[in-house]
Amino acid sequence: MDSAVDLKCVDYAAGLDMLFNLSPDLLCHFSADGLIIKANCAFKDALGYADEDLLGRPFISLVHPDDVPETMEQYHALNRNETVLLFYNRYRCIDGEYKSLSWNATQLPDGTLYASARDISEIIKARRVKERAEERLRLSNERYKLVTAATKDVIWDWNLKNNRLKWGKSFESSFGYTEDIKNGPIDAWADHIHPDDKEYVLKSINAAINSKDVKFWREEYRYLKADNSVAFIIDQGYIIRNLDKKAIRMVGAMQDITELKEKELRIMKQNEQLMEIAQINSHEIRRPVASILGLMQLFDKELIKDSSLSELVKHLKTTTQELDAVIKRIIDKTAD
Repeated sequence: MDSAVDLKCVDYAAGLDMLFNLSPDLLCHFSADGLIIKANCAFKDALGYADEDLLGRPFISLVHPDDVPETMEQYHALNRNETVLLFYNRYRCIDGEYKSLSWNATQLPDGTLYASARDISEIIKARRVKERAEERLRLSNERYKLVTAATKDVIWDWNLKNNRLKWGKSFESSFGYTEDIKNGPIDAWADHIHPDDKEYVLKSINAAINSKDVKFWREEYRYLKADNSVAFIIDQGYIIRNLDKKAIRMVGAMQDITELKEKELRIMKQNEQLMEIAQINSHEIRRPVASILGLMQLFDKELIKDSSLSELVKHLKTTTQELDAVIKRIIDKTAD
């Protein structure tokens, strides 16, 4: 009878050993003083060790130096019969690299320690990749905000898939429209193009979108503000296409050139006024001068005996010719 019981105990122990070694979790049995008594196949395979590398070795010798203080705190907690759940540290592999492990551990009735772990190295790597990507995105968004704050240009982003247009913060301050217009369908932008410019602007931008090899679009037009005033605009955008060269997105900026346009119009008006002055010079002022020069030709030098009178006539003729030359130079400069 005793032999049968002993046999059952042996079978039970063998079964436990089999389960211990077949578990996908990293299982380890430690002595109360932290020496490795037994490690399962998953533990050895994950770190690359054999039994002779592990058995009788202090587990803390495998822990990353930066993780030792916190690991020892958890170890002392286990010796106080406290359970440790989801504790994270790094274990050195046989090749010198480290793997990130997440541990659950408890103290057994005989005072030894039992722990199971899972290799979360890939999860940690993925988390770090995600964190770096999020940080790059945060910095990119921050730079975008700073750029839009530093420029008067109105940045826009047109999603061609859902036909919605998103504006930068300067849209409202530049044109006075509310949030309803700021982030809405493309028609909300098109409806405020000056009626005289709307047809050719829409024709131009649609032609650029539908031309598979076109990457950039630029147009100058008038845009109606919320207060019904008119802004002169230079609008340009970059077209983003998919692998089939179909336009899926367009990003650009509207630049308000109203002040420059007004200066240009003033200069054009001044040029027109100068041309009018030139016309007056060439016809109104030169006519009496030409008449005086004609009359001077009628004077008969032989009949003018008085020397002082002759000198006066000569001086008058010279002065009139000089005046005519000045008028001609004014005309030539104005024409340039």
